[in-house]
Amino acid sequence: MKILSLGLSGTPEEIKQKLAQGYPGLMQEGFRVEIVETTRGNYNFLDWSIPEGELSFRNYERVKNTLKNCVVEMLADSIITWGEKVLLRKIVNRNYRYFGDEERNIICENAFKLLADNEHVADFGLINRRNSIHSKLREYFDHHHELVLDGFIAFRLKEYQEKLADIVDQAVDEYMMDLEYKEFIRVLRYFVEMQETQMDEVHVIISGGEVFKIRDSRGKVINNQYLETFMVKNTDEINYEDLLISALITIAPQNVMLHCCAGVKDDDVVATIQRVFEGRIIKCNGCDLCRSDNLEQFTP
Repeated sequence: MKILSLGLSGTPEEIKQKLAQGYPGLMQEGFRVEIVETTRGNYNFLDWSIPEGELSFRNYERVKNTLKNCVVEMLADSIITWGEKVLLRKIVNRNYRYFGDEERNIICENAFKLLADNEHVADFGLINRRNSIHSKLREYFDHHHELVLDGFIAFRLKEYQEKLADIVDQAVDEYMMDLEYKEFIRVLRYFVEMQETQMDEVHVIISGGEVFKIRDSRGKVINNQYLETFMVKNTDEINYEDLLISALITIAPQNVMLHCCAGVKDDDVVATIQRVFEGRIIKCNGCDLCRSDNLEQFTP
């Protein structure tokens, strides 16, 4: 007696193995669960059945529900573990086909990382996604005994796919921002290379809270007329990172010693300096300047 049927577009071997582990209790009770594999069109179907004569009407509902629970658990896990990667790839290829293969690969990787970050996706986290898919599967099997997985995902998980598409959009935005940042770094490097070096060595002391100071090799604070003009002209737009990087590009030192005071983490501005002045940066591991608690803010 056939109880359930599942249609898959790929090979069902792995799924068969997982399902076989899900109903040992029935076998212990003496029920022989048979899985017959057939091909219909482009799909491989797995048909679950109990041999005729072994299943009374009294046990039919219990056995059917046990098999359904097994299939629902397995499919919910499978959609999350390998199905999401496939779906993300399809969304990227469909919505962003104007990107090259390598670019789409990067976007897919970024999207999957975003999806794995439960804090980032909030109410679309792993547990919520699985519970939602599990609920949809249970609802479907309450009224049907045959399921084609591709059709179920396409028509019953539309909201889920829309949220995956939102994740892809965010991954594309991050990718484009990364490209812009790399171009920004390239332009700054060009300015540094074209600028005549005014000092062999400078020390950049970052104290946190947008407080920094630039000193020469003798420890004297460096003041720069260009920076004063720059700050006056950009009063509404000036920020800590613009000011510090502009100062360094103007000075164009041959070597830059970075001092981050105690408690200051490697923030974005430090990373930018390291990229712009690549090959010229020496990062201090701790000295009197790094431990200074009385830095004056280098602002007008």
